[in-house]
Amino acid sequence: MPSLDPDPLFPVPLSPLAFRRFPRTLRRWTAGLLAHRLGQPLKRWRLGLANWRASKPYRRDPATILLAEDQGCVVAVGDFGGKTGLSRAAHYEAVRLQRRHPGLVLLSLSPQPAGMPAVDGRDLGTVSRLYLLCQPNRYRRALRLFSPEQLAGAHRTGLWAWENEVFPRAWRFALRIVDEVWTPSAFSQAAIRNASTLPVVVVPHHVMVDLSIAATERAAFHVPAAAFLGIAIMDIKMCPERKNPWAHVEAWQKAFGDSAEHVLLIKMRCSSATRVVEHELREMIGAAGNIRLVRQDFSDAEQVAFQRMADVYVSLHRAEAYGLNIREFLEMGTPVVATHWSANTEYGPDFAHYRGVRAGLVRYRDWMGHYPDAGFSWADADTDHAARLLREVADASR
Repeated sequence: MPSLDPDPLFPVPLSPLAFRRFPRTLRRWTAGLLAHRLGQPLKRWRLGLANWRASKPYRRDPATILLAEDQGCVVAVGDFGGKTGLSRAAHYEAVRLQRRHPGLVLLSLSPQPAGMPAVDGRDLGTVSRLYLLCQPNRYRRALRLFSPEQLAGAHRTGLWAWENEVFPRAWRFALRIVDEVWTPSAFSQAAIRNASTLPVVVVPHHVMVDLSIAATERAAFHVPAAAFLGIAIMDIKMCPERKNPWAHVEAWQKAFGDSAEHVLLIKMRCSSATRVVEHELREMIGAAGNIRLVRQDFSDAEQVAFQRMADVYVSLHRAEAYGLNIREFLEMGTPVVATHWSANTEYGPDFAHYRGVRAGLVRYRDWMGHYPDAGFSWADADTDHAARLLREVADASR
């Protein structure tokens, strides 16, 4: 049964009244957040050093770009068994690459999905072409699947996605690992190009939705069959501000108040440092039962079934490198109300059921300190405009 109940999130119960007495900024400074922020600089330094050391045997002169040869195997490495959007994107790309390279070997950074045989990269022999379908912060693990000699002559393609205008310094080591970069949007491409002379090619994610999967029964989430159902999906483990869940609650309330015939399910994944966001959202929701938080993890098939319940998908994000959920819902034919900023502006208007929300740009601020390379702006969605668009979609669905 899906987890919808407001279980206590702190080891010691904190009453709603006591919670509301503190300003929001003070509430966020939990022991988990304090430990997270204090440990960030050392953790980043250690990770940077580890990436630099691990990648050293695999580096080459950035002026030397190798072309793939016919001899040797073609390999794609990705987190194919993960639960994130990046993992789904890697899976989509692997399917496309299998059509181009019938003998493609897939190596997973997570436990091999069912039906995928376990393969040891060092048993493959010479690699002629390597596709790294993961972010550079996973390269340390990806590269050690091979010996440096196996990859010495391989043409290496990196699939990178970045969601703001400043290329991360932590990724610079990878500029000497790959021969070219694929990225899913022109928005992401601009940041990478500013930091590199490598070829950076826009390759939109090869999104494929299995429409044979039936929608989950709404009763499983206590949603009336006739209700207008909105869904929002977000991972706020690292940076709640980017996904901006507060704007989703505000826009839904402005659009429908506490109407039981208009239900919003917000599927969230959070960490110990960001659980306070759930308290903030529950405080905003109050006694109204038409906005609910879903904390259940899904398999790929369950995720599609969950998505297919929706009458509208809502994404009032601040920035997206691609916006995989946005594209998946559009491919399903589900109306989408999304912040009209960053990558989704490149494909959203191609769909008649896309509704772009007006947004202004604000300077980056983030109490989690997720992005050490600050100095950029991101979007602040107009929740009044979002509410109007939501009402239009609801009226059209009658």
